[in-house]
Amino acid sequence: MRTRFDSELETLYVSMIKMGSLSEDALSSLQDALSGKTRSRLEGIMQITHQIDEKEREIEALCLRLLLKRQPVARDLRTISSAMKMIMDIERIGDNAGDIAEIIPFLSGDELSQRIGLDRMCGEVSDMVAGAIDAFVHSDVEKARSVISSDDIVDQSFVAAKEMITEMIRKGDKDAAEAPDLLMIAKYFERMGDHAASLARWVLNAHDASGDWLNNPVQVE
Repeated sequence: MRTRFDSELETLYVSMIKMGSLSEDALSSLQDALSGKTRSRLEGIMQITHQIDEKEREIEALCLRLLLKRQPVARDLRTISSAMKMIMDIERIGDNAGDIAEIIPFLSGDELSQRIGLDRMCGEVSDMVAGAIDAFVHSDVEKARSVISSDDIVDQSFVAAKEMITEMIRKGDKDAAEAPDLLMIAKYFERMGDHAASLARWVLNAHDASGDWLNNPVQVE
């Protein structure tokens, strides 16, 4: 019985990796567009978001099957319940990626995005997602904590971007008309950083029954 359970748990890990990889693909496409490499991959992001939704439903069904048929206890139960929470955060990251993909075509060029630092924010969020999924699969608590700490970098980048955009408006910069779109993209990345940090906190939940991981919880709107 335990061998069968372990096999299904391994399937869960593989599915989580695939879902995380899809969100990383979407973020990579955004980063390419914002850093001036190419915008040709933006059209594929909506398809990726649909794939993320499908993977969410698949993992949710697997988790429910494990809960109902295998009736796990203790750490196994926390692992499965954490996975069910994590897929919600990954799905929201995918949705935010789709929202940004719809805004980018309205920007006049990539130079302004780079000056604001949007491409770097995107890269940081992508690293956080990859780190959180890796921490979950390999039971790496320290990596999960590192991901949570990285959210401070994203938050600081958002504050810096907001200040630059505000100054651009104040000075009547020629690109000020794009300020609302730039600020919206920066805010989406800030939210995605919160979701990525939330992923890491659920990794801690899978390993700590005391509830200490709940200290300073991530609040995502």
